[in-house]
Amino acid sequence: MSIQLINLFKKFNEEEFEQQIKACNVIYNNTAEEFVLEPLKTIEELGKKVIDNSKLYYYTEDKWMFYIKCKEHKIPTPETILLTNNLSMVRAELKEFGRWPVIIKRIYGTCGQYVERADNLKEALVIVKRFWAKDCDKIPFIAQEFIKSYSYRVTIINNKIVQTAIKKSNRWKCTGLNSRSCDKFKVSKDLKQIINKTMQVVKINICGIDLLKKGDKWVVLEVNSDPGLDFIQSEEKKMIGKVLDFIKLYYYAHVTKKKRK
Repeated sequence: MSIQLINLFKKFNEEEFEQQIKACNVIYNNTAEEFVLEPLKTIEELGKKVIDNSKLYYYTEDKWMFYIKCKEHKIPTPETILLTNNLSMVRAELKEFGRWPVIIKRIYGTCGQYVERADNLKEALVIVKRFWAKDCDKIPFIAQEFIKSYSYRVTIINNKIVQTAIKKSNRWKCTGLNSRSCDKFKVSKDLKQIINKTMQVVKINICGIDLLKKGDKWVVLEVNSDPGLDFIQSEEKKMIGKVLDFIKLYYYAHVTKKKRK
């Protein structure tokens, strides 16, 4: 079993890409950027196994759909509303929501992009207009209650918790990129139940769950496919090893088993 690296950041050549894919039995995607969706769907059309499939990206990386799933399955999550693309309507929606400060987010985004905090309605409308100016297609935005908390990351591989990390920052936004440090934390029985319920909903093999503390209660903020493995630098190689071990298990379970049949 060998590994072939495919760089999606270079100029895309369809014929070269297809040849690379055909030489592989299992494809693991390790970027959560939006542009990866089309290559992923191409891989699936070629009949190859993908960790994880494109459908999961649509629903997991869509922050509004994730909120809906959390509410449906009674998973604690920040209160959220979907904003329209009409400024007058946005003003009315935010007034009715009435939670200040409020977080304005695009439904898709990584590493804290298109995520800002507004202390009042005037600031919120300025943020929305600025986002729209950057994003001419007006991808939908949500407004979400602000919960003052560090960000607590739980990394999951094959439904097992393999790492915890507290993302700390002097700022309100704790993405991990601007964190001072990442210490570990213990997973309580109550939190384990929330994590298990979340995994039953998202059905992702490798992911990172971001949580907040609202008082003494845990709240699930979002689930990230293709999570960063370097929050605790001393464990990065070990985490990469765990991912590779799972890919091997997946290969033997889904590829060699199929061939034997």
